[in-house]
Amino acid sequence: MQQLLKPISIYPLVYFRILFGLLMFCEGIGAVLINWVQEHYVEPTYHIGYIGLEWIKPLPGYGMVYVYLLMALLGFLIMLGWRYKVTSFLFFLLFGYSFFSEKTHYLNHHYLIFLMSGLMVLLPAHRKLSLDVRRQPELEADVAPQWTLWLFRIQLLFVYFYAGVAKIQPDWLAAKSVSIWMSYKTHFYIIGPYLNTPAMIWLVAWGGVIFDFLIGFALLWPRTRMAAFWVAFVFHIFNSAVFHVGVFPYFMIAANVLFFSPEQIARWFFRKEVSPAALQRMPLKQPEWQQRLGIQFFIVYLSWQLVFPLRHFFIPGDVNWTEEGHRFSWRMMLRTKSGAVYYTVRDAATQRTETVSPSTYLAKEQLKELPKHPDIIWQVAQIIKEEYKKQGMKNPEVYAISRLSLNGYPLHPIVDPNVDLASVPYTWGAKEWVTPRPVADGWPWAKQAVSEAEER
Repeated sequence: MQQLLKPISIYPLVYFRILFGLLMFCEGIGAVLINWVQEHYVEPTYHIGYIGLEWIKPLPGYGMVYVYLLMALLGFLIMLGWRYKVTSFLFFLLFGYSFFSEKTHYLNHHYLIFLMSGLMVLLPAHRKLSLDVRRQPELEADVAPQWTLWLFRIQLLFVYFYAGVAKIQPDWLAAKSVSIWMSYKTHFYIIGPYLNTPAMIWLVAWGGVIFDFLIGFALLWPRTRMAAFWVAFVFHIFNSAVFHVGVFPYFMIAANVLFFSPEQIARWFFRKEVSPAALQRMPLKQPEWQQRLGIQFFIVYLSWQLVFPLRHFFIPGDVNWTEEGHRFSWRMMLRTKSGAVYYTVRDAATQRTETVSPSTYLAKEQLKELPKHPDIIWQVAQIIKEEYKKQGMKNPEVYAISRLSLNGYPLHPIVDPNVDLASVPYTWGAKEWVTPRPVADGWPWAKQAVSEAEER
């Protein structure tokens, strides 16, 4: 416990405040310039929220464009350390608001930014080299408790490690999704012809497993830290060039610097020589009750991050098919899905049936996600039910006719076409109206392994 409260140089927090603010400034401006905000918030007529949080709605019209521009401004102010506690808290609120107001664009790196921005609010990253210190010199501090740095390190370790855990599955190890992705990359300038080769496909598949499992621990160990940092650097730049995953690769490169010692960060980025022995004699500026509260938060938060991503192991079915426990679990770029959905609406009183295209209600980017996620299929059924009620149909029944291919396997229904989704309440965990992954896909894998062993 006392080790977590040991004073260390505050420069790692200052470094990350500056880089975090700069990246969030670029993210906010870039999302508007490439029309990402417009495609996900302005174009849709209906928005798909997280179940239980549907009351969080995006602003109408171009309101979300202004939200992202405001977040860019807040990122710039965070970088400068101007009214840091207020600007970082506002950024956390606005980013969380944008994140939870539209589920169809869920991305793991947005979830990570949301978490990290919340952590930034709590940490004294403004107590050095900031406009706050210029305005109030008494705020300045040279040290911070050691737990503030380890909070980031362990969070990053979880992100990498659980990404590796998620890849331990036959489809990934057989490079099924990777081979599909690479087949669409051959047009890339210079590197395209080399991407869709067996050697590259197997390197990405198996190299990804090894990288995710080991890189966090290699960054923690001083002897391998420098080599691990540059391996991670190449890994993230490759992902940026090939998969176009936004700001995430650069965010992770910037965050990985935090694995280096505070003294190295101070010397490399601020040209300051700090003595760990001298720093340990400096008192922390936080009152004792804040120090105790910080340790309690450290334990509770990281315990949650340790356990929550594992919940899909306790839910029957293949998470890659059902999506139960997929989100918020660091399951990144694991599978490829393609398919289609349409709905039939039947008037319970007259038995009149109509076919409904989801394009009537959803925008292009939402339609891409619809066949992949049973919960979104259910939510759209509720939208259709309410729309038909407004048209005078007292008791509309809504059925989803779906076809989905996972990792290139044949198309199969993902929801039961005979279940009236309009009358089915949403429940957490496995759902009877979601079909199991087909045996034709080789699922369940355990049974397949047993049967193959028996044949031999």
